[in-house]
Amino acid sequence: MQVHVELENGYLPDAYAKYAEVKEAGNPVVSFPFTVEDLPEGTKYLAWSLVDYDSIPVCGFAWIHWLVSDVPAVSEIPEDFSRKDGGKSGFNSTVSRFLNEPASVHKGYIGPTPPDKDHDYTLRVYALSEALDLPEDYYYNDFLRALKGKALAEARVDLPSRA
Repeated sequence: MQVHVELENGYLPDAYAKYAEVKEAGNPVVSFPFTVEDLPEGTKYLAWSLVDYDSIPVCGFAWIHWLVSDVPAVSEIPEDFSRKDGGKSGFNSTVSRFLNEPASVHKGYIGPTPPDKDHDYTLRVYALSEALDLPEDYYYNDFLRALKGKALAEARVDLPSRA
């Protein structure tokens, strides 16, 4: 299985990151398109996460930007999927009780906004044999537990975003 995201000059395009025109509460909210190839036989659903591990020195934890489950298996995820269809979205890191972000941005895509230097954002896409059937409000730890025994394959790509 392979996942592909179109980059612009080696970076995630500005429309989906720090310099995006469309923002909510200061956060980019238009999700980037991507394709998934060579899904294994028996794939019924997709799930994915977008995590910034370069945020650890900045804020003390890996920042979760996007968490999605139970998307019927397709080869193309369109631009702005998070706001238009969204699948079953989990909480991103804006839900943290240590932040004062509005509830409107706690779920769905929150684009990269690296504060200190360019960061790499890790997109992991999972081919699933069945739905994860998570509750409406779920966290990354719930997502990871639900994947056990249901993930047929995983593809990963690191997406650089400019500061």
